[in-house]
Amino acid sequence: MDCKCDFTDKTNTLMHNSKLPVSIWLQTVYEMMTDNFISSTVLAKKIGVNQKSAWLMLHKLRFAMGERMKTVKLSGGVIAQDEAYMGGCLTNYHYGRKIRLLRENHLMREEDKRYSKSAIYTLNSLLKFPVFGMTDSEAVVLYSTPNPVKKEYLHIIYNKHAHAGSITVSDESRLYDGWKKATGADIYTNNHHDNQYRTEEGYTSNAIENRFSWLKRGFGSRVTHCKNKYHQLYLNEFCYRFNTRRLKPIERFRDALSLMVDSCVTYEEITRYNAHKPFEKAEKKRNEHLFTEEEIREMFRENCCIYELEQNHKIYRRSDFMFD
Repeated sequence: MDCKCDFTDKTNTLMHNSKLPVSIWLQTVYEMMTDNFISSTVLAKKIGVNQKSAWLMLHKLRFAMGERMKTVKLSGGVIAQDEAYMGGCLTNYHYGRKIRLLRENHLMREEDKRYSKSAIYTLNSLLKFPVFGMTDSEAVVLYSTPNPVKKEYLHIIYNKHAHAGSITVSDESRLYDGWKKATGADIYTNNHHDNQYRTEEGYTSNAIENRFSWLKRGFGSRVTHCKNKYHQLYLNEFCYRFNTRRLKPIERFRDALSLMVDSCVTYEEITRYNAHKPFEKAEKKRNEHLFTEEEIREMFRENCCIYELEQNHKIYRRSDFMFD
């Protein structure tokens, strides 16, 4: 051609610059759509490639599924939403590993040999990664949010995927305080601590709890051991599977093939994939006023009226700095 560039059937698709034949890619899509939550090791044995190639192909498809999820608009009506925390449980950890993690996260001193239950609860929340979910009767949207969860993140997600005038149902979490003022949507709360799972108006958030139970059974162990930047990729696959559950197998296969068109994804984009991109600006702004450890130490030295300081969701006390 005049531009002196090569164009093939793989150009500007997920198969762009891939040395694997098209038949391998088609078989990968078929296995991914017919087998529930297939792993890269199992896929590698089925299609005859190494594990790294299978891992990259699966993540490219999950990347394309995420682009589809970004366009999902939950229908007007009742939207159930909640947050879940996924990850390992410290109860199953070895005693020495608990001590090491507590010291690394500054929840235990080097000279201490015992830990408190409150420190374990705090560490357990730090090790888990939060997932915010929204669902109606037809579709579901899941996002991996930074830890700890902030109200601003939830407002951005809701305004992006919910129609105006929708009714929101959630639990009694403080994250939903001032929800109507921020989003303009009416919110009904179920007090789960008092075993209330349906409001007087008849609204319940059990729908999103059901989606989370499916997620934990399908991706529980796999998501626990992967890096944080890949969590959203697995959530993309779950959302795509649920949102296309009413399609026949051949229809879902054809729809998955359409994701590969005009979706050129490189290895660098996969390794740099970050689900928190919409929140990076807000997170940077929030961290601008933080003090360094030396500045906190100097504040305690000079001003004797300061006994504790809250910074970055951690409370520093005078006893944390041993003065002569």
